[in-house]
Amino acid sequence: MSEMLSLEYLASSEWNGKIARLIALEGKPRVQALFDMFSHALRSDEMMLFHFRGNAGPEIVEHRTSKSIREQQINDYKNGFYLTDPFYLAIERSTENQAISLRDVVDQEDFQTSDFFVRHYVDTDLADEMCYCMSDSQGGRILLSFARSRDAGLYTDEELELAKAIAPIAFGTLSSSWRHLVDPKHLIPPSPEEVKLHDDLKRARDNFGRSLLTDREFEVVQMMLRGYPIDVIAKRLKMAEGTAKVHRRNIYAKLDISSMAELFSLFIDVVGEVNVGLDADPLLQYGQVPSSN
Repeated sequence: MSEMLSLEYLASSEWNGKIARLIALEGKPRVQALFDMFSHALRSDEMMLFHFRGNAGPEIVEHRTSKSIREQQINDYKNGFYLTDPFYLAIERSTENQAISLRDVVDQEDFQTSDFFVRHYVDTDLADEMCYCMSDSQGGRILLSFARSRDAGLYTDEELELAKAIAPIAFGTLSSSWRHLVDPKHLIPPSPEEVKLHDDLKRARDNFGRSLLTDREFEVVQMMLRGYPIDVIAKRLKMAEGTAKVHRRNIYAKLDISSMAELFSLFIDVVGEVNVGLDADPLLQYGQVPSSN
């Protein structure tokens, strides 16, 4: 049997036996069996289940990883780093159930220079990731992540295609069983403090660059902060792609950066140091000197 996810493996008695067992189980054992079979099939070294309530930041429902290695990254993620997570940005743009690979949502060369990549991939020895994203039926989102170490290598195109083909198994199981893993307090509406933090962080993003950029540049940077590539930005803002690139170049010059990765890094640095509760461009508190519009 091939070690990689393959049509041969999905036709095997081993895989179909796991599906039969999954159908027979209920509640927490059922969703745990899903984690086991997908972790094995995808040859993942780390599995995490996130719950994003509609108006609050993420909760880590379950994670299979070394807590000593991941504790700081998890805390950073919950405290604002999630706003630069390419998978979070993807589910923010679409409410559809979807299976998404890392290469679906990032420019690999640019992403590998970002703080997010360094902290959440390099520092934890991870190389690639596959996520299953779905509604929690209450206005929030569920994200099930399987990540590979550098030793295991990147997912192949065939593996990603098959990982997406088996997505209905993940969606069906999670929709009926994921709540059995959750602390009951996280199934109630988020606290006012949680809502405020989430709203403040998003407000900081919504105002980011307002004091430094022209109106059109500000529209472009806002879409960049939501993970849109430049060709999509141009279409959404009804401008030529060349014009959008000129705006991007001007944004980089005014913010003293040179890439999308540096934009995200600057945003994280800023929200980590300023009062995000103010309804103003956080760069003003960060010490940036406004340029002439």
